[in-house]
Amino acid sequence: MAGVRRAVHSWWNDDGPADLAVPAQKALALALFEGRYCEDKLAGTLVLQEILLGHLNDEDIDAFGRLFERACIADWNTSDWFCVKVLGPLVARDVPRRHRVDLITAWKCAPTVWQRRSANVAFVNLARRGDANFPGFTALMLDTCAATVCHEERFAQTGVGWLLRELAEADCEAVTAFTRAHLARMSREAVRYVTERMPHDQRRALLDAHTRARGRSMRREVAMHVTPTDASPSGPSIE
Repeated sequence: MAGVRRAVHSWWNDDGPADLAVPAQKALALALFEGRYCEDKLAGTLVLQEILLGHLNDEDIDAFGRLFERACIADWNTSDWFCVKVLGPLVARDVPRRHRVDLITAWKCAPTVWQRRSANVAFVNLARRGDANFPGFTALMLDTCAATVCHEERFAQTGVGWLLRELAEADCEAVTAFTRAHLARMSREAVRYVTERMPHDQRRALLDAHTRARGRSMRREVAMHVTPTDASPSGPSIE
């Protein structure tokens, strides 16, 4: 990170990008995400965060969404740095603006796991403040998690777990209720994330409840796929 940061700032200030008009600077930053290597994408992230953050606005969120659609952001490392360093600070800069939050949480229905994950991870550093961000923030985060938890991919699940762990700092009761309601859909890893900072007894109770819920879910899935022939105790005909 330190090496990429030094290279970015040296290039930006010494080789001309700093003299470009702001729209051209933004376009150049986005072009870095088209690079083959994660260091290129990290360079783009650092330009957006450390140089251009004050110039970013709601309209840029659409351009960020297209980075996911074009697979320019398609791994957890790039996705999470982008969330923590760009999307989160962009929202935090003017957090009462519910519209900006809505634009990102709408990604919960995106076609790629990385964009759906970002609908959660973008808010991890705000979540512990809960409704102190704005009234209804907690409910909005839970609604977003309810959509993304339906996807079984590991990184969709851990994105939910990470956000809920932080949100529990603000409203543990709401997070616990949500977790209990969605245990059958949640991976063990996600539940471990959610309960990581909870008191031991509460953590153990939720993990045990998850074991039971997943067991019931698996039995239902097996029952749905058993045909009458499979279920018959008589076996094949000898005729």
